[in-house]
Amino acid sequence: MWSARIALIAAAGLAASSAWAQMTEQQKRRLLLPTIRAATDCIAREAARHPDVVNGYRQNNLGPMIAEGWRACTNALVEIAVAHDNLHGSGTGLVFVKGAYSDDLPRAVRSRLQPDMDRRIAALDQAEAAARAEQARREVERQQNIERLERAADTLRDRAYDCTTDQLGKLISSSETAEVLSTAAMTICRKEIDDALQARVDLVRTRMGQNYSAAAEPDLREELRKVVRNNVVTNAVQLKAGQGGRPQAAPNPTTPAAVTPQPAPSPSNVGSAAAALPKDLRECLSTFAAARNGKFIEQRKLYEGMLELCRPEIEAAARASFLAAKDGDLAKEREKALTNASAAARQMIGMAE
Repeated sequence: MWSARIALIAAAGLAASSAWAQMTEQQKRRLLLPTIRAATDCIAREAARHPDVVNGYRQNNLGPMIAEGWRACTNALVEIAVAHDNLHGSGTGLVFVKGAYSDDLPRAVRSRLQPDMDRRIAALDQAEAAARAEQARREVERQQNIERLERAADTLRDRAYDCTTDQLGKLISSSETAEVLSTAAMTICRKEIDDALQARVDLVRTRMGQNYSAAAEPDLREELRKVVRNNVVTNAVQLKAGQGGRPQAAPNPTTPAAVTPQPAPSPSNVGSAAAALPKDLRECLSTFAAARNGKFIEQRKLYEGMLELCRPEIEAAARASFLAAKDGDLAKEREKALTNASAAARQMIGMAE
């Protein structure tokens, strides 16, 4: 194709060949330069349309873009070859195009693309910086929202327990069992308890973010309700024994520093801290630690989620220790159970102290 085009165009230039032969090299170069520039401009325009041109420019690898431009600008390249044949002799044009011209093309195309690429790269860098700033802003906002939800959840929890304690105080003279009295108190304080549970669910949802499962929310709500009932029953028992008061909530776990998430160990090898826990609590923590199924979950969120979802088992462990001790202190047993569960959770997911 190249040879046929060159032969056809060259025939038209034979009449002027004798005049061109008398020119100096500088004059010939001056005549050839417009065709070279036109072809290079054509290839640069085609390269600029390539979807990956910015990455190619950044990596100094414009080869694929130039190859597409080369195919699209065949006519302009033929004009270079014909002009070169006329000026320097038949057959020299094709050698020049595929040799010296092709070798210098990456530099020439890059030079033409530079102003546009610099603008596009600056715009991309600015967009990436804005995205990072927005992500940081959202994280700060998320942390502030978590703190707000924690305060709201604690306030509503205390309000619910104030209500149940007040109702138990009015009902305690009855001969009914602590279970019956607790059911009555929770029925009367249903709104306060529902508000407290919703606040806790909102907190868990915000903490876990994309890892939160809406399908598991009914189970979470039911587990939280069991925790409330256990606390109210314990309070009723204490009131009947003459040492009651509002249930003391277990202290919030200290938020650990952010660390690089690591794969959770096998539940069958959970470490000494977990081995000392009651079976139900150990199994709860182990199950949640292994539930990621290879998903990338930030350790702090996983750690907090394990403690949040295993609160019923933590509470049950505290109550068991309280009832087993002759002069037990429920608040201290709760703190001890939470401390042990926290240590086991960190051990299970390979989290530093």
